Amino acid sequence: MSLRSESALAFGDYMRKHMLTYAIVVVMLLMGVIFGALAAKILPESQKSELAQDLTVFFHAFGDTMQVSAVSASRQGFFSNLKTVFIGWLLGLSVIGAPGIGILIFLRGFIIGFTVGFLVLQMAGKGVLLAIVSVLPQNIFIIPALILSCESSLAFAASIIEDRLRSKRVPLYPQFLLSCVTIIGATALLGIACIVEGFITPLFIELISRRFL
Repeated sequence: MSLRSESALAFGDYMRKHMLTYAIVVVMLLMGVIFGALAAKILPESQKSELAQDLTVFFHAFGDTMQVSAVSASRQGFFSNLKTVFIGWLLGLSVIGAPGIGILIFLRGFIIGFTVGFLVLQMAGKGVLLAIVSVLPQNIFIIPALILSCESSLAFAASIIEDRLRSKRVPLYPQFLLSCVTIIGATALLGIACIVEGFITPLFIELISRRFL
């Protein structure tokens, strides 16, 4: 059997074993997005108006000063996302805190859903463009990083529970090692997201702000 075939079989076996945990993480993320969009829709009109004014001022003033702020914000975002990844990892290690992993991924989805929903509701077509250029670029890397890290932590907690319930011992070290490697990979993805958010996203926002707002 060729190396490629063995890799494909190993990947298929891994996905079958982890299908449930991946499904849980993805569903919680999607639920967060849906609830976030609904929250933006039912927000009181006074708060909508206030947020809309703040957004207008922000996008009209977006320039060199705002790009510097965006770099600072991307750095803060990196450490915030990294904190989420490590909290999820620790929750998985504790086993009893594993349900909190679902809450973490739900909150991330909620933030994305609320942001996109609010922009679209307030600015229609322009809001769609702004959502694409301001939310999508960095989240192409952030979301996979969070899904991978949260799933790995949840799978490790599930392995510990399985080990306790079965009479035959379940090897925990491979899953723990996989969890550590996944955290490293997620951190690398968050680093790329930080660069995108600091140096690419601001250019897109400035371009859209000047042409369409």
